[in-house]
Amino acid sequence: MGETNGVNGHSKNGRSFQTVMEDLSKRILNVRRPADFVAVLIYGVPIYSTIRIGIEAGIFDLLAKAGSSLTAEHIAETIGEAVGDPDPKDIERRDFVVRNLRVLAALGLVDETSPFTYHVNELTLALADPGLNAGISQVYHGVMGPRSTMAQMITYAKERGWKAPDTALDGPYQRAHEIKGMSTFEHWVKCDPEQMSRLNASMQGMQANFTHWMEWFPKEALFGSGERTPETFLVDVGGGYGHDISALAATYPDEPIRMVLQDLPGVLEEGEERRKQAGQVLDSRIQRQPHDFFSEQPVKGAEVYYMHKILHDWPDKDCIIILERIRDALAPGSRILVNDCILLNQGCPLR
Repeated sequence: MGETNGVNGHSKNGRSFQTVMEDLSKRILNVRRPADFVAVLIYGVPIYSTIRIGIEAGIFDLLAKAGSSLTAEHIAETIGEAVGDPDPKDIERRDFVVRNLRVLAALGLVDETSPFTYHVNELTLALADPGLNAGISQVYHGVMGPRSTMAQMITYAKERGWKAPDTALDGPYQRAHEIKGMSTFEHWVKCDPEQMSRLNASMQGMQANFTHWMEWFPKEALFGSGERTPETFLVDVGGGYGHDISALAATYPDEPIRMVLQDLPGVLEEGEERRKQAGQVLDSRIQRQPHDFFSEQPVKGAEVYYMHKILHDWPDKDCIIILERIRDALAPGSRILVNDCILLNQGCPLR
């Protein structure tokens, strides 16, 4: 493609820098799966909020002025000092810093020199420039509006002194919709069921574009020794429309096992309606059971209690409650199988 002349913006073979960049972008699109591209679009708006937090909390400015690598602990303590709360042992603020810097590093806006340690680069300097970051803040504020969830991410984080949320009942979504005391999922079920439908359809659609865990998870690890013969083999806790449990049934069509699909009543009903529209039926070995995973687990002593992308949606204290409900239902030999996101300490990708 030729070398680029930084003075006039043209390469030596006459192509403009803009043309070269457009060509590179098209080549990248050609090697990226369509589902991956759509995923970038889905997460694009929250990513914008992360950049705005980097500006408002002073993270870009702090790295730009440091000139050397800074740890997450140092950044957390420094921005804590700026709000009059410089507790070096504040886990919630450190978690907030790490969560946001994971995204910023994945975008290349900061460099990671080692786990939880960050360094300035050219893009960091650009975002620390008051003239450039003012444009981001101006557009963000103008487009998002003060009552949007994205705008409330900034307001809420500022009010908490740049700390991670510690409850699912009070956060940016709750502030934007004036529903403090109600989780996002509860609000969707009661007031905006279409959003819950979109969530479940999205999870099902995304899963269809990636290798299912049934294709690589060892059968012997799933079924165990076979010495136990519980009434129920597997309980899919919060299993949505049943895409995972249906895949299990399809993978092992001859296994005489009983399975239970649990979720909120509205989710199960919609899943059944979607199957009818598609001319599909739920495997006869699968029983649908309305259940809130914060309540007592009604199925006792199953072989496997399975959760797919459940725990990452909830604060630690709520995750403990969810797991305790399952723990209380376990029998000797029962297992909890968690299929969820594991984030790298360094080099964490966006997806």
